[in-house]
Amino acid sequence: MLRKRSDRPEWQRVTRRRFFVERTDSEDYTGLITLLWIDDVREPLWLSTGGVRICVADKGYSWLQHFPQGTQFTMTTMFDAAGRIVQWYIDVCKQHGVDESGIPWHDDLYLDIAMLPSGEIELLDVAELDRAWRQGSISQADHDLAWREAKRIMDEIGRGEFALLKLAEPHRNRLLAAHGV
Repeated sequence: MLRKRSDRPEWQRVTRRRFFVERTDSEDYTGLITLLWIDDVREPLWLSTGGVRICVADKGYSWLQHFPQGTQFTMTTMFDAAGRIVQWYIDVCKQHGVDESGIPWHDDLYLDIAMLPSGEIELLDVAELDRAWRQGSISQADHDLAWREAKRIMDEIGRGEFALLKLAEPHRNRLLAAHGV
């Protein structure tokens, strides 16, 4: 299992960035929200999701990450330089928390859900999850948890009940305004 920090210090593609963290306790959402503002990159990052090739990181792009309290997932919303959502990316995780320097992290359980604004949705890294279980990197309980959580989230998305999707834009706007970006 790999611990991933929301400020992505290992990401060499991004040459200049700004990073903000906020705690939110409201009727709609309780947890941490981070914003990684990409000021400059060595080269853009293009991915294929749902059979569509999209740019997810370039100069002026931003990544908003939610760490909802009491959940076993994080959600990253990727915005282009014009502020349009290009992708939601949900990481199923064993747990998430904050390190001694105040940076949120999550312990990745491999399964990911990618969703485009047009509605295409894709479950990713199934082979990676199974390999980690076979090699003993995660337990059977962790493997089962990853599948249960991914299925639950995909079912909620399918029913239009995954409310966090609607909070990404207002949360990003609030963070941008608070930090003068």
